[in-house]
Amino acid sequence: MGKQKYILNNTYGINGIEKISLKEIMKIFSVPEEIEMKLSDDKITISIDLIYKGLKIYYSLSYFVENLTKPETQFLTFCMEKLYLNNRESIKVGDEIKTVLPKIRKYLKRNNKNVKFEYEEDKYAGRYLFDNGEIDIFFEKFGSKKVMDGIMISLPYEDILPENKEVLAEISKIMEIKNKIDGLFWEKYKRVD
Repeated sequence: MGKQKYILNNTYGINGIEKISLKEIMKIFSVPEEIEMKLSDDKITISIDLIYKGLKIYYSLSYFVENLTKPETQFLTFCMEKLYLNNRESIKVGDEIKTVLPKIRKYLKRNNKNVKFEYEEDKYAGRYLFDNGEIDIFFEKFGSKKVMDGIMISLPYEDILPENKEVLAEISKIMEIKNKIDGLFWEKYKRVD
């Protein structure tokens, strides 16, 4: 696969992906260079990281504590080094925040989105959250200079309802893997606290 260009959608997500779908991710981005899978020791969250050149995709399934056999919700976040806000204008890791913020505000206005943001900062770093947390810009501080060191684009989380057969079919293999891990580690060797 050649060098991929990551373009912010007018609604949510990037490169035409607006809903959480692993099938759609594979169709658009192909097979990842690396896959990392983690299961929390409380068995409530399974996380899958799909790693591509210049892009990481974080996917999570969360389970009800009362029923660890069926997932309740799914989450998906894209983390990239460079993001196109349209075909020409981009932001990238290493850009100064003072040049990044006007571009993001322009994108939000152009797409009739709220330009308000949340902001947090400490002595060394900070972040800006735009579009109800869907656009997350991280920065490091070097004296009075703030330099972007991360871009995350999140899709709205989705409840996994029993009637949504398409989503259940798509995640069935992940659920099988989780059940095998549960059987291997947690059934035989119960943790004693």
